[in-house]
Amino acid sequence: MSDDSAVKNGQEGQESNWRPKVLVLDDEWSTLEHIKGSLADQFEVRVASRAEDALAMVDNQQFDVVITDVRMPDMDGLSLVSELKSRFPETQYILMTAFSDIEDTISAIRLGVADYLRKPFTISEVRHALNRCLWQQHLRREVASLRAGDHHLLSTIIARDEGMREVCHLAETVAATDATVLISGETGTGKGLLARAMHNTSPRADRPFVEINCAAIPANLIESELFGHERGSFTGAVARKLGRVEAASGGTLLLDEIGEMPLEMQSKLLRFLQSFHFERVGGNKRLHADVRVLAATNRDLRQSVREGSFRLDLFYRLNVVHLVLPALRERRQDIPLLADNFLNRFTIKYGRKITGFSPQAYLQMVGHSWPGNVRELEHAVERAVILSRGQRIERLDLDTTPLTGQPASPLPQRLDTASIMPAMFMGQNLNDYLAGCERQYLESLLKKHQGRIGETAAAAGVNPKTLYLKMGRHGLSKDDFRRANKPGQD
Repeated sequence: MSDDSAVKNGQEGQESNWRPKVLVLDDEWSTLEHIKGSLADQFEVRVASRAEDALAMVDNQQFDVVITDVRMPDMDGLSLVSELKSRFPETQYILMTAFSDIEDTISAIRLGVADYLRKPFTISEVRHALNRCLWQQHLRREVASLRAGDHHLLSTIIARDEGMREVCHLAETVAATDATVLISGETGTGKGLLARAMHNTSPRADRPFVEINCAAIPANLIESELFGHERGSFTGAVARKLGRVEAASGGTLLLDEIGEMPLEMQSKLLRFLQSFHFERVGGNKRLHADVRVLAATNRDLRQSVREGSFRLDLFYRLNVVHLVLPALRERRQDIPLLADNFLNRFTIKYGRKITGFSPQAYLQMVGHSWPGNVRELEHAVERAVILSRGQRIERLDLDTTPLTGQPASPLPQRLDTASIMPAMFMGQNLNDYLAGCERQYLESLLKKHQGRIGETAAAAGVNPKTLYLKMGRHGLSKDDFRRANKPGQD
């Protein structure tokens, strides 16, 4: 999972039919009508041909994005943006122009205009510009939220599961201190996200958050990356370089994949953690770093200590507080919430109008073992949004082939449907819910009886004609379930 993959986006909690409000200004009504009609499926669009009309509109409602032509009859677009931006700094602004004026471009950049459309443009270009603006707007709001004084760690991490909430509460408690924390969990569980959230809720939140991936840097370069080097200290060192430790001064340093660090480097890291003093490679000046250290790993470091690949003293130095993130299969009631969050993000990013998931898709997600954890779920939802042709996602394309050497992920004997149903069926009317359950039931029986109509109808307690009618209603075909049948079977 990326660092931001499980962060709640700006539209969570809003209605699924929420549409961004867009104001478009141009002195040509044909252009205005074309833009308004073409964007009505995704955006709530208001139009104006004069700046004074636009100023009157913004007195009554606030817009998410304003698109204005540079050349207007009563006020030029740049002056209008300047006026609006002083009153509505969170609104995003896009300029349209048929001219190539470098001074206008420079002025627009100075004003903080988010994008520029050169006439003639296509509706696709307008749509992409709007979606980029909305995504930037969301990120800015999220950063402001993270820096707010009353911010809590749990407000940035989706966690209804009790075990996950306990981890977050403990993380929030230790975030206020400078204690070294070891975060462990399978790949994709969100270790980097938790580390960043701890930084953002700590007294060091306004200082840098710097991370180094110990597995991605060659063994002969990791010391230089961590502590920096002096000019001429080795071949290719043409100038002094500050390391990640110095870059994180006053803030937080995350040592990601700490279990992959070479033994020789582990001893140098241990020496640094004992006093927070260090020397750059090739230097002899003793330096001090005021940093808070977090470490993350998907390995069992105790086992690594027993195998001799990790130092026992370093383990104890890092393991002041140990946070263990549960795998996604261990927090199934969070799956619908995470999926909805990703869906909101990717529908904005790709400009898709998708209202939600079908009940079958929710059940499919909750029943999957998710060996790649939250990162796998994120990518599955993104793929579904890109490939979807309808207004909701019916099913996800999930890889059910076990990875070589990976232990099987046991599914629970019984899913806790009471805890997941509110998120699964939010916004579903009774008919849709019952239809989804019926389809799931019929699919299960058809699969069990390998598409044999007579046996399936008997098991369902209906006659074959009724079964055929219900299958047709749900788009089911017996041929989809008869792969294992012998020729001639019903």
